[in-house]
This record gives sequence, C-alpha cells and structure tokens, in this order.
Amino acid sequence: MDNAIDTRQLRAFVSLARNGSFTQTGRDLHLTQSAISHGIKALEADLGVSLFHRQGKSIHLTHAGRELLPHAEMILQVMGQARAAMGALDHSPRGKLRIGCTTAAAQSILPTVFREFKESFPLYEIKVVCGETPDTIERLMKGELDLAVSLRPPDTTRLECHPIFEDELEFLVSPLHPWASIPPKLKDAASETFIVASRNSLNFTLIQEFFLKQGVRLGSFIELGSLEATKELAKLGLGVAIAARWIARQEIAAGQLVAVAMPKGRLKRRWVVSTLKGGALSLPARTFVGLCGEVGRRMMQDHIQASAAPK
Repeated sequence: MDNAIDTRQLRAFVSLARNGSFTQTGRDLHLTQSAISHGIKALEADLGVSLFHRQGKSIHLTHAGRELLPHAEMILQVMGQARAAMGALDHSPRGKLRIGCTTAAAQSILPTVFREFKESFPLYEIKVVCGETPDTIERLMKGELDLAVSLRPPDTTRLECHPIFEDELEFLVSPLHPWASIPPKLKDAASETFIVASRNSLNFTLIQEFFLKQGVRLGSFIELGSLEATKELAKLGLGVAIAARWIARQEIAAGQLVAVAMPKGRLKRRWVVSTLKGGALSLPARTFVGLCGEVGRRMMQDHIQASAAPK
C-alpha cells in the first residue's frame, strides 16, 4: 500500500489523455491548469517515466502513457463501482416488513427499534399489527406477518424464537391498598379483584396457571382491553393489576402505584421475536431482530438501575 498511486493524479492523467488539453482537463476537474500540470509531473516523478510528449500546445501520450492508460481507466471504473455499491447498500433497499406485536411491545419496545431501523433502511416500509400473543402467532403461521414481537409462545415447533429479554410479573396496587404495606399471603389472592387487559392473552393464561399450581383459583376480574386503563383503575384502588414493573415505571416512580412481589414464587416471562422456522431472513429482517434484542437489553438495564437507585 506504500506504493499506491494517487487517484487524483490518475484522474487528471486519464482526463488529459482523453482530451489532450490542460485547459479542458482543468474545466472537467474544476482545477487550475497549474494544478493539473503539477499533478501530472508528480505522477511522472512517482512512476519514474514520462507520460506525455509536449510539443508546444500539442500533447501526446508516450509509450509509457499508453501502457498506463487502460490500467488507470480500470482503476477509476472499479472505484466508481465501489462507490455505487456503497450507495446502494445505504439507500436503495426497498420493501416492507410486516410486524405483529402486543400492545406493551408497541408502546415500550418498538418506537426505539423503528427509529434506529429507519437510520439503516430509510426506504423500507413497516406495517404494524397489534394483538395478543396467540392471535399474533397465528397470523405469523398463516404468512400474514414476517416477524412477531411477543411473549414466547408455548408451542414453538414451527417457530424460530430470538430472545429479547426476560421480566417478572408482580402485583401493582394503589399506595392505599393493604398489600402496599403488608405483603399478601397466597390465600389472600382468592378473594381479591384483579384488573386485566384481556382474558385472551398469553399473559392471562400464565397468571391463571401460576396460581392454579399453588392451589388457588382467582375468581374476580375486571377486563378492560387496555393496559393503560388497567393501571388507572389500580391507581384508584378498584382492584389489583398484575404486570411487569417496567410497564408502570413512571407510575411507580411518582408514587401512584406500588409493586408487590407475588407470594410463593416468581412468575417470569420471556419476550422474543418469532419467525417461521426454516425461512431465510433478509438483511432488514435480521437487522430488526438484532435491534429488538439490543433495545430490550438496554431497557432492562435501565430498569435495574432505576430500581437500585436510592429513593
């Protein structure tokens, strides 16, 4: 690489060889005639040969110049192709990604992912379909979606699940609720009213199974169809929400909700990006999956640091 030829000098050489005029070469390259002359002399000194015969205003290639010309043209052509390839890599990919996700993912995970994805693929279109995990996975299976951002489904036979992060469900209660000061016993859950967004969600199934394994059947629910509404009713003390602490980070920090650990064990969930097994992922799809993992890890790190900070 120490003997590499200056490409600016090569460009001046090729232009001068083609038109035979220092004046025209200067115009073509937006340089002065003096700069062109200096560049050619520097190139000749570097190569140790004369490239042009100069007779008055007439300029002709020497034998060495004729030997160099095709090589110089090829070098400039390859450089142009490399620049075009980089331009295509940065700007030309076009297409559409169909993303299925839960409401929680749409609110807390995907905005950052979309922003960073668009920096790499500004011409890519993203279509988002929100729904509960079972519905989202069903759409993925039918070929209606390319990717699904959700809780890890129970049956992954036909799926490739790319981990994002792991969280834990807890009780979210009003500061005035008895559980805010005295942790509940397992039997207390049987007589409590729980606020849920949807009974059709995998989240609800996980909660039911967790308590049934402990011998407790939850009997009273308020179903709202909205995660935000669930938190609002919990803040008013009209029941107990069950959710991950990061979902109510702001409300907990403001003292509007208190996170209380579940009795007799921990209910953990795994978040994933699911794709159909055996299918080759495009570069944009692979990038999207990677960004989900990065954003999820950052989100959990921020949550851990916020939880550990002195109150």
